[in-house]
Parts: sequence; C-alpha cells; structure tokens
Amino acid sequence: MPPEILPGKLGPVTILRLGWRNLRRNRRRTWITATTVGLAVFFLQITWSMMVGIERQSYDNLINYQTANAKVYAAGYFEIRDELPLDRPLEDLDALQATVSSVDGVAATTPRLTFQAQLSDGTDQIPCLGIGVQVLGSDTEVFRIPQAVVDGQYLSLGEEGMLLGSGLAEMFGLGVGDWLTVLAKTKAGAYEAIDVPITGLIGTGNPLIDQGSFFIPLETARGMLGMEGEATELAVRFSQIASESATLARIHRAIAGLGGLDVKGWRDVEEDFLAFAQMKRAGSVVFLAIFVVLALVGVTNTILMAAYERTREIGMMMAMGTRGAGIRGLFLTEGALNGLLGGAVGSLAALAVIAYFATAGLDLQALYGDMDIGYPVKERMYFVLDFAAMGITWLLTGLLAAFASLYPAARASRQDPVRALRYV
Repeated sequence: MPPEILPGKLGPVTILRLGWRNLRRNRRRTWITATTVGLAVFFLQITWSMMVGIERQSYDNLINYQTANAKVYAAGYFEIRDELPLDRPLEDLDALQATVSSVDGVAATTPRLTFQAQLSDGTDQIPCLGIGVQVLGSDTEVFRIPQAVVDGQYLSLGEEGMLLGSGLAEMFGLGVGDWLTVLAKTKAGAYEAIDVPITGLIGTGNPLIDQGSFFIPLETARGMLGMEGEATELAVRFSQIASESATLARIHRAIAGLGGLDVKGWRDVEEDFLAFAQMKRAGSVVFLAIFVVLALVGVTNTILMAAYERTREIGMMMAMGTRGAGIRGLFLTEGALNGLLGGAVGSLAALAVIAYFATAGLDLQALYGDMDIGYPVKERMYFVLDFAAMGITWLLTGLLAAFASLYPAARASRQDPVRALRYV
C-alpha cells in the first residue's frame, strides 16, 4: 500500500506539499529567515570564490616567474638555499639537461645561477637577488619573464644589460637606459663589481621579484662569479597534462644514476607560502562559520515558533492518527525548504557577482595600493566560477537547515494530543 494511504503515515509527496504550504502561511517570517540564510550563503560563495581564485593565481605566478614546476639542485643545496651558496653548483649541465628533458611529462628545462648581490647607483646600495638566465631559448620556454616586461625590452643575446624589478627601479628612481653597479662575492670568496645598463623593467606581482631581484645573462653572471659552465639550479616545466607527483618521481629515478643530485617540486620550494595560504583559508572558514551558525539559529527559531503556533493543529493531526515520524518529517521539511530557498537567493546573488569579477577581475591596486597582501598576484584578482561547488553549497544549506530544525521537530512530535488540542 502506498505511504500516502497508510493509516497515520504521511508520504514524502504529502510532506513536501504541506511543508511548502506552511512556508507560505507566514511569508514575512519566511523571507526574513531566507534572507538571513541567503546572506550567509552569499558571503560563503563570494569568499570561497575569492580564496580559490587568488590561490590559483598565486600558484600560477610562482610557477611562471619563480619556481617553475620543479628544480634540480646539487645534493645539500636545498637545505641551505636561503644562503644562496655558490660552492654547491650543478656541473655537466648538458648531460643533466638531456637526462631530465627525456623524462616523460617534462616540457622544458633551463639552468639558472642565483646569487646574493648589492645594487648601487653611486649613492644608495640595496641588497637583492641576482639571477643569471639563458637569454636565448630555454629560459623563456620554462618561465614567462618576457611577458612581464612593463618598460623597455627583454635581454638581448650578446649584449650587456639587466632586467630590473619595477619596485627596485622605484627605490632607486631609475628607468630604462640608466646604469647600476652590481657587487657580488665570487665562488672563490673575492668581491667583483660590474656596471650594467637597465634594458627593461618587469612587474610580475611577486614581491620577491619586483622589489628584490634583477636578471642578467647567464654568461655575464658566470664570468662575474667565476663559475664557468656551472649553475645553481635546473628549472623544469612540466607539460600541461603531466601528473605532478608522477613526473617528480620519474625525474628522481632518472637523476639517481648521475649521483649527487636532488629534485624538489614547487610545493617543496614554496612550503612557507603554502602554509600561509592554508592559514588564511582556515581563518576565512572560521569567520564564515560564524555567519552560517547565525543563519542556522534563525532557522531553528523560525521552526520553533511555527511549532508553538501550530500546537492545536499538531494535536488535531495526531488525534487523527498521524504518527510522530510524520510530524517530525513535516517540520524537518519546512526547515530544509527554508534553507534551500535562502540558499537559492544567496547563490543567485553570488553568481552574478562572481561571474562579473571572474571576467573583469578585482582591482587590487585600487583596494590596497602598494601594500603587500601576501599573495603574489599582479594588479587584478579573478574570482573562480565553479557551478559544481555552488550547487553542492546550495544542497548543503538545505541539509544544515534541516539539521537545525531537529530540536523543534522533535519537540513538536512528542506532544500529547489531548493537551495540544486544549492549547490556547
């Protein structure tokens, strides 16, 4: 026998129809509750879209301008990498590049020489990071530095010059065509200085590069530091369809036979930033949880008030044979519908905002000026439009609203029919 015609039992269709009808009995209260839920869902959707968007942009920025997908170091270099030692270089680079490039999933490799340096304009002197790069070929296949040139031009083969971070240029008050003196300690421990013209300025959105780095041709860096034929790292870019963990494992196996080498993925290199991003995300989750709890309290209060107001009605239904499970189901359905209604309103409003900023982006310069927000993002932050995540959030809103209705539903279902009928 179908549930709808079993004595004392309300079927799901009947419960759904009654729940929807009851929501319309007090439309003002329903919309107030739905608005509260909608605001919580709106801020949840917006904040999550922003967090995912800025994290993805940050990861892309790090890979494109700083870390690549992976780096190969000489054994022991990674543990003291912050000291930028020159006494643990990579040697026999041709054989190493050929070995790594042959690994399935590797798209390109390039050697780099990073070193501590002082930049001086004759008056001021600023400590920074020097990076020697291959001007023609491999570096531009692994990194996207040429696309970040905001003034002047990229380095030219056979010509002296430097690419200077735009923030460093502002500190010195210099531009393209001006000269700077590079002072650095060589591999042998002596100090060497060279004068280099500024050929271009770069703006990547990454503070480490824009405010603390410069790029010079690899051969210029080698000659200055006394490291002919050597490099401090081999940067590796993976193909777009390559599995990060699987490709790293294959590289590790490939270089094991060469001895004295170590490979690290970009997540290992940037573990401090990833910890920072995780902390920021956790803080946002706690903040949003407060909004969600407040919204659920509103749902609980609404359903509890409805249970009190309909005490005689509940008594009548129970006197006519409706079981406690049917009463509970009715109020749980009302709570879920309230949550779904509010979630739909909040999600639709969030969808409009997210869709706009996913295309136009949010101008970070207008919001924060030159302040470092901790994320290496250039100029604009783009939201992420994820319909699956929005749909799941909407459904979870209904589920949580039903959960928030458990106490009012249980209280309503345990009433004594006789006393409920006498309730005034």
